[in-house]
Amino acid sequence: KQWYQRRVAITAGNMEALGNLACDEAEGCYNQVRAAIQNCMDANENFVADTVAAAEAAYQQNFESMVSDFAAKNSGTFFGDIASMAQSRFTSAADIQEFLEDIITDRVVADAKAAAEQAASLAQAWCDSDCTSQSADFLEGIFTYMNGGECSDAKQFCGECQNRAAEYFSDNALPCCVENVVQKGIEAYDYVVENYSESIQNYRDQLVEQISDAAYSEALAVKDKVVEQFNCVADVYNGNRPACA
Repeated sequence: KQWYQRRVAITAGNMEALGNLACDEAEGCYNQVRAAIQNCMDANENFVADTVAAAEAAYQQNFESMVSDFAAKNSGTFFGDIASMAQSRFTSAADIQEFLEDIITDRVVADAKAAAEQAASLAQAWCDSDCTSQSADFLEGIFTYMNGGECSDAKQFCGECQNRAAEYFSDNALPCCVENVVQKGIEAYDYVVENYSESIQNYRDQLVEQISDAAYSEALAVKDKVVEQFNCVADVYNGNRPACA
């Protein structure tokens, strides 16, 4: 148990340091990269096309055979069938471009732009409130507390891990800066379901038609496990939401 506590403390410390570094340097780093790319585009009007062609050549030389081998060895499994479908559907960068042009409508572009602006605002609020340190402290506390009794694997959250998490929440509120992010995520999910459920269902139906029955059964089994664990996490969260302004 002491080893686990030390491991959690080190991981939380690394997360905190990385998060705070991102708060301090991410915008400046992004601006430098954007300026460098713009310089390349100004110097070479074919820069984007040349880069895409180079990426396509690199994939064909270094990864195409690996993907083919994976698809062949895992035929009949979900990921094996997905790899095989992708190779059949996308034989070149032009195929990918055609696919993207088909699904990226003006509405999608507008929603993506709005989402990016919201994300930037949320990230700034996160950094301004020192939320990285607050969340690291909270995660270190809850994972250390959960590691006891019959809770030995957080991947199996339902049951004893769920009970221990609920006990920790009863005396330790989720930081409000994290709660704000969670609520924004829920709002975004609800928006996608409300506005894009038909498109998502269409792509799902197309996928089901093209994968094997075994792969589909495998995907359903994984989905059921994920939903089960998610519902247990949701029960703890909904039962212990913090009172934030």
